[in-house]
Amino acid sequence: MKRKEYLATIIGIIVVSVTLIVTNAIWEYIQWIWIFVITMLGYVYMRYKLSGPLQLFSTKFNMLVDYDLDVEAAEKLASEGAQDAATANIKALYEMYHGMSLYYSGKYDEAIKKFHLIDLKRLNVIYHILVFAFQAYSAYEIEDEEEFNQSIDRIRNLEPKVSGKYKPYVVSYLEILEVMKNLATDPERYKEVVEKHFGRKDGYISTQLIYHYRMAAYYREIGDEVEMDKNLAFVIANGREHHTALRAREMFKGSVNVDDYVIKEEDENSEAEVVESDTTVLGIEEPETVEEEENKE
Repeated sequence: MKRKEYLATIIGIIVVSVTLIVTNAIWEYIQWIWIFVITMLGYVYMRYKLSGPLQLFSTKFNMLVDYDLDVEAAEKLASEGAQDAATANIKALYEMYHGMSLYYSGKYDEAIKKFHLIDLKRLNVIYHILVFAFQAYSAYEIEDEEEFNQSIDRIRNLEPKVSGKYKPYVVSYLEILEVMKNLATDPERYKEVVEKHFGRKDGYISTQLIYHYRMAAYYREIGDEVEMDKNLAFVIANGREHHTALRAREMFKGSVNVDDYVIKEEDENSEAEVVESDTTVLGIEEPETVEEEENKE
């Protein structure tokens, strides 16, 4: 629902309600209960018109980011959603997605600026966690240590305010960010956490990209250039314009042939079967939908 439609709906509901109250003739046929019912039906309809498009958006955003790897289209989709949002709360949610899409596009500075401008009072606290997590991820890529550490501190301070249902997600974000922070001092712990959260076959190409990109950082840290290049080659070969592929091209030393790491068609079909057989995939990845964003990097 666009803003004009939203306002028209609100005005319509108000006009109908007021008309029912002030028109004497109506009182002869309609009781107060009917006025209440009509008003509630209008409210439910309005809620449906607001939530329906948002769910469609989140699903499409997911597909663009995780399967199509069309980060440019995802960025455009989120930006247009924010411009046309019916309410301030929905606009803040779209802006959060827009910031994430900027991160996926490798526009880390722009992503941080976008996150800073979001009116967090309009969002549930679980989305605050996502905003600060992506601020941290963006800051990490541009080596802004102050922004990175500040974002982690904000997540940690918010943890007590998050309901029990979402506590595991917050803990997972903190676990990933902490090992990234301490990669130089404890690379083996970093490797363990990366494998734990991203080393699974869940059918998402984005999960594989993140896994290999993060593992390349591990091998770079321990000085194994060939293994680093193997992981980077996978990301370059399959990542299109995803930010991990952009960064991988900068890090790649050329010790292996990138073409050897292209995912073959039979591999893609096998991964699709995994998704169909497992409808309860959860985890921490680089984010996707309104609900699924709560589960991801």
